[in-house]
Amino acid sequence: MPRTLESLNTAAVLLDMDGTLVDHFDTIFRCFHYAAEQLGKTPPTYDMVRRAVGGSMPVTIRKFFEENEIKEAKRHWNDRFDEIHLEGVILLDGARELLDAVTRKGIQAAVFTNKGGSHTRNIIESLGLSKYFSLVIGAHDTEFRKPQPELSQIALDRLGVKASEAILIGDSPFDIESAHCVGMTSLCVSTGSHTAAELVEAGADRVFESLQEIADTVFS
Repeated sequence: MPRTLESLNTAAVLLDMDGTLVDHFDTIFRCFHYAAEQLGKTPPTYDMVRRAVGGSMPVTIRKFFEENEIKEAKRHWNDRFDEIHLEGVILLDGARELLDAVTRKGIQAAVFTNKGGSHTRNIIESLGLSKYFSLVIGAHDTEFRKPQPELSQIALDRLGVKASEAILIGDSPFDIESAHCVGMTSLCVSTGSHTAAELVEAGADRVFESLQEIADTVFS
């Protein structure tokens, strides 16, 4: 990577949601399962859904439904997710410790996700984490989604920081691309949809086993 972590003048940390900050895969899987059942299709397996998450639901859903089924599948998925999005949310190990460490250092924290913005804010509030975040930005908050550089730049602009001062923590190649497309540092955790080897191959600046490891080694 162009700079060592120790040399970074970090002003903001942007955190992906699913697979990074929380494990919400079971609930997401239930929505795909429901949509498939409503269309009379064989539902995808849990592992298939887990591997597919990251590029936003409109992208992921195309992996499991034919083009002429997409509109109806989205409707069923959204209806079910509206009902159950606060269920099955597991805060991942080290998340609160990382946020505490970042806060102590006076660094802004943001949620930067392709999950719907309103649903994400509901989940963050339900977990008692709202106090940590200067910004929560997700799908439908703008016209853009990760890894479009426009969304990365909007987040930086709203936080009032330069890309060189920001670290994006995620669990997928979408997060790596979202960081690098504007010049942010990309840290990844292998707690989500991709293995450590896959994240290294995708170009992450550093890969960690958990947010706890990031808290202990980068923000201690």
